[in-house]
Order: sequence, then C-alpha cells, then structure tokens
Amino acid sequence: MTYTEAKERSHRFALALRMGLPIFLLSAITLFTLLNKWTDTMFESFVLLSITLLAFIVYFIFYLIYQSTQENITDPVTHTFTPDYFLKHLDRARNQKVVSVMMITVNNLTGINERYGMKNGNAVLRQSVANINDFFASKKYDKLPICRFRGGDFLIYLEGGKETFSPMLELFLAKYEDTLMDEIEVRYEAVILDTRTQTTLEEMINRLYEFLHYQREHRSVQADEEIEQGKLEKEILSALDAKRYSIALQKVCCDDQEMSEVSVKLMDESGNYIHQNRFVPFLNREGKMRQLQSDVLEQIAELVSIRNEQFVFPLSSVILRNGYFFQFAMELLQRYPSAKGKIVFILEEKEYCPQISRFKEKIAQYRAVGYKIALDRLGGYHTTMLYLKELQVDFVRFDPLYARHIKEERYQHILQGLNMTAHLCGAQTWIPMIEDEEGDKIAKAMRINYRQGNFIGKITPLKEKSEGTL
Repeated sequence: MTYTEAKERSHRFALALRMGLPIFLLSAITLFTLLNKWTDTMFESFVLLSITLLAFIVYFIFYLIYQSTQENITDPVTHTFTPDYFLKHLDRARNQKVVSVMMITVNNLTGINERYGMKNGNAVLRQSVANINDFFASKKYDKLPICRFRGGDFLIYLEGGKETFSPMLELFLAKYEDTLMDEIEVRYEAVILDTRTQTTLEEMINRLYEFLHYQREHRSVQADEEIEQGKLEKEILSALDAKRYSIALQKVCCDDQEMSEVSVKLMDESGNYIHQNRFVPFLNREGKMRQLQSDVLEQIAELVSIRNEQFVFPLSSVILRNGYFFQFAMELLQRYPSAKGKIVFILEEKEYCPQISRFKEKIAQYRAVGYKIALDRLGGYHTTMLYLKELQVDFVRFDPLYARHIKEERYQHILQGLNMTAHLCGAQTWIPMIEDEEGDKIAKAMRINYRQGNFIGKITPLKEKSEGTL
C-alpha cells in the first residue's frame, strides 16, 4: 500500500468517527433521559427527544454540505493526492523548512492514449506511480507525498535541498527513462527545484514547467535558481520598461546580399544578462512579449538605415499573427522606408496552426509590405515541412542536427533532398552551425545558399544598451 492510499484510508476512518460520534451521543442522551425519568410524562419525553433529534439532523445536513467539497483527497485513477490536498500540505511544509519539489512526467502519455486507448493509458499511470513509490522506498523514503497534477505529470515533495535529491532523480531516469509496460513504450522526464528561491506555489509550478521545456534541449534535472523568482520577475519588468537589453549579431555568409542574425538578451540594473530561457516564458505569461519584440524590431529598422545588409529577427509565430503587431510593423516601414526588403522574420513553431488559411494570408501581407519570411528547423520539425508546402516564404533554415553530421554520407543525402525541395518551393536555403572549413566546403558543394556558424562569424554584441539607445 502506498503512502497516499494509507493516508486516504486514515482520512476516511477519521471521517467515519466524526459522523458516528453524534449518533452515539444521541443514543446516550435518549437512554439517559428514559432511564432517569427527567420528564414526568411521555409527551414531555417525546418533545425533548424530538428537539434533540432535530438539532442532530441540522448538524448532519451542514456537516455533509461542508464535507462534500473535501471528501476526495486522492485521484480516482492513480490513488495519488489531488492537487488541492497536495498543495495545501506543501504550502504548510515549505513555511517550516526547505523543501525540494520534483516533477516526474510521462512524456508520451498523449500518444499512448491515442494509440492504445485510455484504459491502457490509465494502467501506465498506475504503474508509473508504483515505479516511483518503489524507487523512493528503496532509498528509505516510505511515506512519499505524490500528486497527479495534470495529465501524466506527477509532483513529489521531500524535506531538504535539491542538491540532496537531484542525484536520486537522475538515478530514477537512468533506470526508468525509457521502459516497457506490457509492450507499451513509456518515456519519463523529470526536473527538480527547492523552495529557497520561490515565493509562491504558482511561481514554483510555473518554473517547473518552464524548466521541463528547457531541459529537453539541455539534459539536466536541476533548475538554475540562483536568483529569487520574485526578484527575477521584477528585474525582467524593469529591464523591459527601461529598454535595457543587449543586441548581438552573427554573420550569415551567402551567395547574394549579406545577412546577420539578431539575438537579444535583457539586462538587469547591474548590467548582468538575463537569459532568454528565463524571461521569455515570463513575458509570455504576462502578455508582454509583443512589447519586447516591437521594441527590438524598431531598433533593427534603425540599424538597417545605417548598414546595408539584411537582418534576421527570430519572431514568435503567435506574435506574427497578432493584428496589433502587424499594424506596428507596417507603420515602422513607413517611418524607415530603407528597411523594406531587408528585415527577415524567422519562425520556429512545433505546433501546426489549425487556421492555416488565415496564417497564409498574414504571411502574404507581411511579404507584400516589404518583410521577408524564413522557416526554421527544416528536417527537424515536421511542422516546418508542412508550412513549406502551404506558405510562400523566402528562406528555410535546416535543423542544426544536419550541420553537426554534415560529414556523414547518409545525412548529406537527406540534406541534398531537403535542399532541392526547398529550392523547388521557391525558397533559398540556409544551414547553421558550420564550425570548420570542411563543413563549409560541403555546404557550398550542395549549393546551400546561406551558411552560418562560428567558422563564418561568431556572435558579437552590437552595443550594450543601458537606456534603450543604440
């Protein structure tokens, strides 16, 4: 029996006692009244008992109304704690001492439900709970507070700093990261943080999900929490309001007009960089990402009037589809007519836009007023290939995986096919992460139009911005 199931059983036993006690008292009062003859007649005894019974009925009605919202403390599928019950006890624990919070997630639960059905998906969740409990029980943690937060995401908390439990979590992944359950492939991911730098439960949960997304590209279970989350958010808002950010450029070599890719980092009041993986999720939650990208786009338009080259600006496709941003971008070209044809928006999107006709129309509008459009991660994201056959774009950039393996024959064959496909669709091609002369020669031989990487040119800060001036 798991700790959560034992806790639920004790909870229900206590509930039964609370419900049975009034019945016991009513029976005792009845017997005491009848045996001691407090009343002179049977009628008086009946009235007294009726009043007592009415009082207990009212008690039961209000008690059951109150308890109806608090009865279930465990999830009916996995028999782990419900989020409300778990977070209530986590909040109490973190106010007393340092607590580490872990998130273990079944990464491919959606695919399991679609392929094998909900019944098998629920069986995978139950077996996952058993695996987690067994693993931590083997480490002498028998009473494991575990919660199914949503979908295949499980939360656990234990007293102590994250440096104590992160090696343990890595061992769990080493054992169970890719496992089979009744011939069903199950993949786990896990992250951990502690409560030393978190101010609210909401911030803690948000940070876990942000780091879960980030660690899919950076293999680590431990989040970088050197800055207190509340303080970090204030620094981000302050930097955004004061327009404190650093613009850096990386040269993109080409057969045609030269290009540079733009990257942006915010800066705190001390001049330290705030990395994108910290400020982008927060700005998205606060609805301020459009403000940042509008500010940076304006600086790029100013830069174009000084330098005769194209500038590539990574842009969220959600922002690109925003009508207010399009209005701003159109007005910007009216103020800086020399920027027409020299600003390239590069889009990276994992999820396919369901309203493709409207997206196609929006892309056409941007290209009509003077912007160019590029798609990122061709050969890596299936969405990019779908967009390539639906949208008229100017450039496509290959997934960095092909540059890392460009000297291997099999990758060259695939790259050659993708390169030809993009050219036939009317787009120029671009490969990143060219790190040496041999890779550069291979890319040239394949007739890839643009090449980027440390061999071509390293990322160089344009100018440190202190108050939003170039």
